[in-house]
Amino acid sequence: MKNWSSCILLSVCWLASANVSVAQETGRPGSYELTLERALDIARERAPAVLAASERIGEARGQLIQASVLLRDNPVLDAGGGPRRGAARTSRDIELGLGQTFELGGKRSARIDAARAGVEQSVSAADDVTRRILHEVGVSYLRARHVEERLKIAGEIKQLTNEISQVARRKYDAGDVGILDVNLAELVFARFQVEVRNIEAARDRAISDLRVLLGLEPDVEVVIRGNLLDRKRYELVGLLESAPSRPDIMVIDAEIRQAEAEIRLGEARSWPDLGLRFGYMREEYADIYRGSLSLSLPLFDHGQGIEATGKAREASLRIEREAAENSARARVRSEYKAYQTLIEAVEQFESGIPQLEQTDKLARKSYEAGAIHLGELLSMQREFVQSRVTYADLLLNAALAGIELEAEAGVLR
Repeated sequence: MKNWSSCILLSVCWLASANVSVAQETGRPGSYELTLERALDIARERAPAVLAASERIGEARGQLIQASVLLRDNPVLDAGGGPRRGAARTSRDIELGLGQTFELGGKRSARIDAARAGVEQSVSAADDVTRRILHEVGVSYLRARHVEERLKIAGEIKQLTNEISQVARRKYDAGDVGILDVNLAELVFARFQVEVRNIEAARDRAISDLRVLLGLEPDVEVVIRGNLLDRKRYELVGLLESAPSRPDIMVIDAEIRQAEAEIRLGEARSWPDLGLRFGYMREEYADIYRGSLSLSLPLFDHGQGIEATGKAREASLRIEREAAENSARARVRSEYKAYQTLIEAVEQFESGIPQLEQTDKLARKSYEAGAIHLGELLSMQREFVQSRVTYADLLLNAALAGIELEAEAGVLR
């Protein structure tokens, strides 16, 4: 009997381990518990926009491979022949030739530099897409977390209004208040029941938006965890130093290098191309070997259009680059100031929360004891509810300012 029990136990354990292995291989968990950092990590790994941007780098690398080909033109092999008929006899003439064109003036190196700058541009563009998606994911997560906080507040207030309704019913049964108190208390309770439903719908929409951004399966469960505000501390000097290396600015730097390479390519087009040809001929039983050299004459098209276009593009890009850096630094300063102001406001508000909660409890006890009317209690409770909502909104605004600051400084990547 013990042997059978041992076999069954081993079989169950094996099946359980097999199921775990299958779940790990499929990589499709039944639910995701998302903190802000976890949401950002998932976005880096599987957000559709991030994956698509990474794939585009391959296009630019393909152009670099093409530009790196040793010779731009392939060798040309030509052959010809035919009978030569004379008065006395007929012979066969044969002609074979092999030609190759060589570029001079550094055209190939200019094209390689332009293509290499194109790869750098694609990499920076992919990094900028990641930065923007992480910003969207961060904002979406924080709004979903804020809705969860609002739902928590509404649920607690619904419970409190239910308790007030029951107190009003007991006081009515005791003859201490009229039916108006009962009806009013039940009306307020019903209103908060509806409010909970509204916030639940808003939560579902917010989580759906987050699920789409992260590229999660449509039927997967998403649970929001973590704090609404982490209260990070930032150094303005470091953020200002990192702003010029933001990916979108690095894209402009790569475009400038690409324009410089195009200018060099235009200048190199003023050089001729060298052509070499080697040939063999058989003519009337005679073997003839020939070599020839040719030079293209860049009289009309000597790269003037490419050079002019490159110079104009470089000039406009340098202006755009300077403006982008100045804008980034200004935005960093603005978002840093906003974040610091909101953090101070949060801390200032939190100092009054104990008194707020104490006032709410005293008000409910006062109504139950008959010291205040229901209208006064509900008025105080409205202030209590509004204060809690204001606090949640304040936390959200501070957290959003932090995300904006990291995105503008380029540290969110």
